[in-house]
Amino acid sequence: MHIFLDNQIENEFRKVYLKFKAIETQTTKEYKDDYGYFSQNITIFKPLETTCSKADFRVAAVDGSGADSLILLNDISIHLITANFSADQTAFSKGTTEQLDITLPIASQPDGVLRLVLLREDKDEEVWDEFLEFIEYNYNEPLEDIVIRILPELIKLKGLEKNYSVDNFTMENIDDIFRVANMVPFKIKVKKQDFTNFSKWMLSSSATSARGWFEQFREVLEYSLLHALLNSEHYFKYLFIDGSMNMLLSPRDDLPRLASNYLLRDLAIKAYEKNTCLVAVSKTTTFPLVYRIAQDFEKDLGTEEKWFIRLPLAVLKEKQLHMLKDRPHIPPAYGVSYLFHFSSDVPVLRIDFDLKWWLKKIHSKDKEIEKQREIELFQELDWLAREVRYFGYFFDLAFAHNNTIIRFPDRDRVAEQLIEYFAERGENPNLFIHPRKRLGLM
Repeated sequence: MHIFLDNQIENEFRKVYLKFKAIETQTTKEYKDDYGYFSQNITIFKPLETTCSKADFRVAAVDGSGADSLILLNDISIHLITANFSADQTAFSKGTTEQLDITLPIASQPDGVLRLVLLREDKDEEVWDEFLEFIEYNYNEPLEDIVIRILPELIKLKGLEKNYSVDNFTMENIDDIFRVANMVPFKIKVKKQDFTNFSKWMLSSSATSARGWFEQFREVLEYSLLHALLNSEHYFKYLFIDGSMNMLLSPRDDLPRLASNYLLRDLAIKAYEKNTCLVAVSKTTTFPLVYRIAQDFEKDLGTEEKWFIRLPLAVLKEKQLHMLKDRPHIPPAYGVSYLFHFSSDVPVLRIDFDLKWWLKKIHSKDKEIEKQREIELFQELDWLAREVRYFGYFFDLAFAHNNTIIRFPDRDRVAEQLIEYFAERGENPNLFIHPRKRLGLM
């Protein structure tokens, strides 16, 4: 398509700009109402020295990628999904880190895993069956077992928010869970007879939306690799996830509605039990006007000051920010969110932690103790973002990203090899070449 800077395109520019300014004006008003919270709750901290005598620890990160619709034949599509990890041990006395040589059972290559998924657009039930098999094969547990294990934890956390203790209730099986769910003031709106038929109450794309399913498979593979790291013989102080801890909740009962939500909660609980901190990092944060917040505080404090701000928590009965009134996913359900400023050269990051971990490891009725715990946490995270090539971003996440990303030449090469494999078995290779490519349109 040839786009010329004529009156038509300029008119389109004007329309989207006016919409942008209207949104910004409204958000700016909300920001002014919230500025008092930010200014009162900002914490400036002094970073660790590059070389120091701090005790060393291990850290790992996982990121995923892939290529949706690698090859197509009518309504059948084959997708390439990848997930990779990076693991290191700090060497504070040297001011550097040392890469760990770790082999995981799930890994199909030294530092990650590659999967191909075939989907068809005419069979919703078959796609769900494929998805459930994919979870069990890669996460090494059936979804049913995971959900049954997680639901009691969700009920307990919801009870904490509502000042309703369920500690005296037994919830060891699905009968117990539904019995308790019908007794407490916050209900699980899932019928017991439909419980194991996840396609009836969990949300998913239709079979015709291959791209939507691709994203769900990709997320499961990332979480499966994290699960393998947690179950390995190695202890990690921090495990990094690329993205957020957002949950897709039912508006009726705050029950997570995505299969991957239950895997994420399972990871959070297992990390908690192993004294590991799960850290979700959003580099393109969905937090509104975050650039404005950075600019205002850089103007007052200087561009290189390190600081963080915790967002209000419902579980602590803290007043919600005006800016987040229509953004109930920030902070995420069962999570805690911070804004973290490294320097003016990099964007402000949104950092999510598990709520249960945060309540035990960071929160305190003594605010001075809580503040000191937060500072120690962010001093370590800040130190992990000093690798010169990715200054301001956590290096293990950067390494995992670079190892997993599928670039266009890689995608084409895998597609060609797959088509060649089919051809060697008697299939017509031309049928699997994208129609646009066969017509010279791509």
